[in-house]
Amino acid sequence: MELAGDQAADLAIQGTNTSSITSKRSLERLGYLESCHVPGVTEKDSPLMFKYVVPKPSRRSPVINRAYYQRTESIRLLVEGWINECESLGLDQCAVVSLGCGFDPMFFRQVTLRKHRNSRTRLKYVDIDYPSLILERLYMIRNENTLRALLPENPSRDDVGAFVSDSYSCLGIDLRQLDQLQKGLEEAGIKKDSSERMPILVISEVVLAYLEAGESDAVIRFFAQYPEATFVLHEQCIPDFDEEQESSNLHPFALTMFRHFERTMTPLKTLQEYRSLKDHRDRFSKLGWGACDVVNMNLISDYLTMPTAAHHHRVSMLEPFDEHDELYWIGAFYFMAVAMTTTTTTTTGGKKSPDVLQNVGLRQRLQQAKTLASDHVDHGSYTSTNSTIDPILASRLPAPAAFLNVEWTDSKPFSGLDIHRKGHTLSLLKDDAYVFGGFGSEVEDSQEDQSRIFQTRGQQQTRLGSLLRFNLATGSCQLVSPGTDDAPSPRMHHSAVTTLDGSAIYLYGGRDGPTKVHNDVWRYTPEDGWDSLWRARISHSGDSSVPKGLFKHTANMMLVAGREMMVIFGGRLASGEANDQVWAFDLQEGQWGHFQWRRNGQTHHHEDRIPGIFSHSSVVVAGKEQGQDSLLIVGGVRGTDEKVLDKVWRMTLGVSEGEEPSCWVEATAMEVKTSAGDSLKPRFGHACVKVSEDRIWILGGVSAPGLLQWHETLLEIQPSKGTFQYLRPSSFRELVMVGHAAALDPDRGRVVGVGGGGTCFGFGAWWDSTAWALTA
Repeated sequence: MELAGDQAADLAIQGTNTSSITSKRSLERLGYLESCHVPGVTEKDSPLMFKYVVPKPSRRSPVINRAYYQRTESIRLLVEGWINECESLGLDQCAVVSLGCGFDPMFFRQVTLRKHRNSRTRLKYVDIDYPSLILERLYMIRNENTLRALLPENPSRDDVGAFVSDSYSCLGIDLRQLDQLQKGLEEAGIKKDSSERMPILVISEVVLAYLEAGESDAVIRFFAQYPEATFVLHEQCIPDFDEEQESSNLHPFALTMFRHFERTMTPLKTLQEYRSLKDHRDRFSKLGWGACDVVNMNLISDYLTMPTAAHHHRVSMLEPFDEHDELYWIGAFYFMAVAMTTTTTTTTGGKKSPDVLQNVGLRQRLQQAKTLASDHVDHGSYTSTNSTIDPILASRLPAPAAFLNVEWTDSKPFSGLDIHRKGHTLSLLKDDAYVFGGFGSEVEDSQEDQSRIFQTRGQQQTRLGSLLRFNLATGSCQLVSPGTDDAPSPRMHHSAVTTLDGSAIYLYGGRDGPTKVHNDVWRYTPEDGWDSLWRARISHSGDSSVPKGLFKHTANMMLVAGREMMVIFGGRLASGEANDQVWAFDLQEGQWGHFQWRRNGQTHHHEDRIPGIFSHSSVVVAGKEQGQDSLLIVGGVRGTDEKVLDKVWRMTLGVSEGEEPSCWVEATAMEVKTSAGDSLKPRFGHACVKVSEDRIWILGGVSAPGLLQWHETLLEIQPSKGTFQYLRPSSFRELVMVGHAAALDPDRGRVVGVGGGGTCFGFGAWWDSTAWALTA
């Protein structure tokens, strides 16, 4: 007899079916899932079927849609790829077993597709879930005309709690009852010791994680007893974050995820035992599986579901999307494992066993050592029982010479600060640091210990238009401007830079919603407040001296041909495209200038110039020629395929009267490595601070395909040498360092950071709610 607590937990787990299937219906409604993958077959011939199991769709956020697309599309590709592989091998029959099927309509889709493919291989499809959930599933199917019509005729069993036929079975079985599982599979015609060859594919899509580790191990071991079995497991993982302290220090995403599942009474019990990709690989090996590949979802996206720019373009056109940092986090904390009881070279009865990774093209990509190295693939994103490839992926701590020790300051810069804000800016005017805009919760003043501090006001989150002033000498804080008609409108992902003489702040761009983008310019001084200098005269032509609205761009104050200019590069347009144009706002004239690409005095070819990128960083550094400064540009996301870049460029602007183009820009790619030859990891969403002329600090950000580890979070680039070192803080801190802002406080010899955070899938938000400072 089950305890009441166990029953409540089981009901909570069953409730996850509703959330999952509703998310998949959202994908179908918006067009993420292409209706059919058989030439000549129309939507009418091959419906996606989710609309029949979720008649009243609910809208999901864009990041959840993207994450569920990777999950749903990869499962579809692997299931259909495995079936196609069985057919290409000329097998008479094969079987698919879906564990924790919920309301998933995969079988009904396969029935329709196979009619048009004239498939010769007979397919048995078995859906298994809790008995109470199967009751609901069968009731729904029998009361939906389209689905009922696709049920096989003449079943051997057809009652309220089960359906069994030669080609499809739907069984209510608790996976903890292995004797019932074996009995049910045998009733469906799938036997371990059958004389007839029947490869089976087992699908477990976030199912076994809710069982105790020993219970889920038993299920995996159970299916390893079938002579030709393939197991596809999609679950959460905890990638290594702090290798020096192993599992004691967790990434904020992991902390948020654990708290969510505990709060919803659906704790991830197996995840307490098996955390990393290597843990899951070794788990399958010890439980009797001959081969296993474990790939995180970022790499699945790169190599399987969205491998080309055309794939990214199609998906990006479906709805506005601007949560790339959160999406790459999700991709690092979810994986797809594909295990086989045989190895890829084993034959049974003189015939090769089906290898789904070979069929979908993943096997080839995952065996190319050079490709894996250039894509920064390591054990955080892929691991395998392949003894040739896996040692290449082994991560290691850099040599001691690659580290530079830095100290957190003794006290926090602004004691008592509680701020929920990201996508804001931090600009210094003498002893005051100004924070403007961003996304999060508004703050309110309070009086404590004779110092003004800020505390988050309420839980409502929105774009912000307030201006906060922090005194770097005293640590006091003040709300300067709440956001009025005489100030910039609320926005996020804008830029705000200080003039070269330190007298004013110039603000440009940013966005409200993803398609409501600003292109105005404002000046702020402590004496006069906000002054609108230039606003909302947008040109829609391709190349123009007037920039379109941009967000997630960079802005820097620098001298160009002896004139002080605010130089804008990169960022995203309202259309979602990434900008590859360069503009400069002349402070004296109050006008924009468009700088055109060139190379060696000639107009720059598109394939040579810096591509359209966003969420990169830039800082002014000494140029190669005397008296001519350059911009050092680091990382970012490439707009065409959303690839996270590991690149560093040096960009130079100039004016040449009587030449075409008269206002020009050119760039050179730089090779930046450690003294041991290690390369920079891809990174975006970071902050960049010039500590001194040849010391550039890169702070935080997001990497891909693996997680940016703690020892890689901070680094220092020396542009003149083309080298970098990792910054090793004096202690570990639970900081996400994404969407934050940082600046050099030269009088006190420190770098100060404020805010940052992000939404961790549907688990909740994480905020770096206090300021921090590192001794520079």
